[in-house]
Amino acid sequence: GKRQIHHLGNQLQLNQHCLDTAFNFFKMAVSKHLTRGRKMTHVIAACLYLVCRTEGTPHMLLDLSDLLQVNVYVLGKTFLLLARELCINAPAIDPCLYIPRFAHMLEFGDKNHEVSMTALRLLQRMKRDWMHTGRRPSGLCGAALLVAARMHDFRRTVKEVIRVVKVCESTLRKRLTEFEDTPTSQLTIDEFMKIDLEEECDPPSFTAGQKKLKIQQLEKALSKKLEDFEGEISSYQDEIEIELENSRPKAKGVFANFTKDDSIEDNMSSILGEEEAEDEELEAAANHLNKDFYNELHEKDRLKKSEDGEWKNGKEATVRPPALESLLGPLPTAASLGITESIKECISTKDREPGE
Repeated sequence: GKRQIHHLGNQLQLNQHCLDTAFNFFKMAVSKHLTRGRKMTHVIAACLYLVCRTEGTPHMLLDLSDLLQVNVYVLGKTFLLLARELCINAPAIDPCLYIPRFAHMLEFGDKNHEVSMTALRLLQRMKRDWMHTGRRPSGLCGAALLVAARMHDFRRTVKEVIRVVKVCESTLRKRLTEFEDTPTSQLTIDEFMKIDLEEECDPPSFTAGQKKLKIQQLEKALSKKLEDFEGEISSYQDEIEIELENSRPKAKGVFANFTKDDSIEDNMSSILGEEEAEDEELEAAANHLNKDFYNELHEKDRLKKSEDGEWKNGKEATVRPPALESLLGPLPTAASLGITESIKECISTKDREPGE
């Protein structure tokens, strides 16, 4: 185990003190039987990363994962187990430790120191605004370096920064948007380099929770207002319908009788049902035909009298319009419908006594 620790530690360029501390951690793990059922390389990498966390060296677990070609989550699981079982408090790494390393990899040339100092200043501001709590230090370093590079006229793209700090693009953009919400982002470059704002911002998660609460309250208030407006709209609609019904022109003369008959028929059909409505329709048709029959008889008598009078006076007969039968064909008569007897009975009722 000591031989492998020295081999891997030299690749990470760790000093002898760190290597001795890692070997002590490895002996404690062996004494507690934590190496059983686990690969030796995983345990050694976890011991070395535990030293990096306690000593504050600028190394990430991804560096060990790249050297050993092992999944970083497997190494992280072993590291958490060792830290818990050995009762070692592994402090969070200060993001400022990674800035010189990442700045050197981004190749700023002569302005490497200036860009690093600006990025460190940005990181200090982010830490004061509670952006570092619960977040990976590499994401904060990437955002700070990207802003610092733009401030010093270096056009580094997001992909170039991601390739160096090894975080996802969405993570980097989230850090940038969180920094954008702080008052420091509203300062100019000269003001930022000279002025230190004393006030601290709320953590981004707290502000996000407050926004959600406000949105929920606004949605509730809007739903209540919509319900009130819907009630008012429905009442206005009822009033408008009533006013339109009252303002309709009422039928006069002959059309009033038809409207009354229609309303009576509608009411009767709704009350008595379809069968009784059909009977009423038949009765109405019979009455209508009876009226046509009486009108036809009356018209014939009038025409005979007028013709006799005209011939007596020696005048020419007036030209009559063409008969309706010639236009529409043979019309139904009382004889064709077989209701002549009923018509005669109706006529004979006039001679009967009113009591009968």
